[in-house]
Amino acid sequence: MSRTVATVSLALLIGLPPSAMADVIAVRVVTLGSVAETPVYSAPATAVARNQPGLAAEIEARIVELPVEVGSVVRKGELLARLDCRRTEALLASAQASLDRAQAQAAFAASQLARARDLKRRKSISDELLDQRRTELAGARADTAMREQQLRQAGIDVENCELRAPFDAVVTRRNASVGSYTARGMTVLDLIETQGQEVSAALRHDEAESLQRAERVAFSSNGEDYPLQLRTLLPYIDTATRTREARLTFAGAPAMPGTAGRLTWRGTRSLLPADYLVRRDGKLGVFILDGDTARFHPLPKAEDGRPARIELDPDTRLIGDGRQRLRDGDAVRQSEKAGGAE
Repeated sequence: MSRTVATVSLALLIGLPPSAMADVIAVRVVTLGSVAETPVYSAPATAVARNQPGLAAEIEARIVELPVEVGSVVRKGELLARLDCRRTEALLASAQASLDRAQAQAAFAASQLARARDLKRRKSISDELLDQRRTELAGARADTAMREQQLRQAGIDVENCELRAPFDAVVTRRNASVGSYTARGMTVLDLIETQGQEVSAALRHDEAESLQRAERVAFSSNGEDYPLQLRTLLPYIDTATRTREARLTFAGAPAMPGTAGRLTWRGTRSLLPADYLVRRDGKLGVFILDGDTARFHPLPKAEDGRPARIELDPDTRLIGDGRQRLRDGDAVRQSEKAGGAE
């Protein structure tokens, strides 16, 4: 039987005139659920220390003891360096003596004012002398307060004669030696915290959005996977890279600070492969089979060459082969060999 005879016979069978059957386009149909994919995202990431300070001297003094080396693991409160404290201890003693004198003068001024008030009641002194005694007491009390603060500052300086670890850490660098003279603000040791590491990753907008909904996130490095939990997405976009920084905490044993790897997670929304997208009237979308008619369904957020998010029932019938020839409303028929009709 010739192809023309077969077409006429099929047209008569389904109740269409032979001329209309010639306009029917053969297509191949698939269900959305069979072709949509749940994407796996991946982005470069690095394990970073929560704290990485340079431990600096807060007084000017000579280093007399430096019991740690590069690589030393230290505990919070452990002695890291001791400075020559003789000058600061002398200043502390001087401040204490000055405070004692100021307190004695304030006590004397208070007794003088009390006596002046008694004499005033007897009308034995003038108002001017009484006011003078009040002024002397106020001055003595102000001087006492100043001496107290000087004593406090001297005490802080004595405490700073010892540099102690602010947290559990590893010494990464020694910037001074025993015998070195330190100035205020001079970094003596560099530390890196051994607990509380995080993972930092720069993500595009779509990646950041997907990460917020992900159920399982991991940091992969050197063949090991470390489970993570999202702590925060920084609320700004880098103007140079157009990315947002994500910070994630380790759910179990952490990777060492500085470890490079990849952040991986699986999306929660299905994406349609870019091959199924077509452009009609300047819009990207897909063709859906509606009975024997092709209907164009636009996807406003779709981009050329990239998988597209599609919010349709998984049983929706998508037109695959034959879609490039279609316009919205075209009559179609299903065929397993539609690819040859393109």
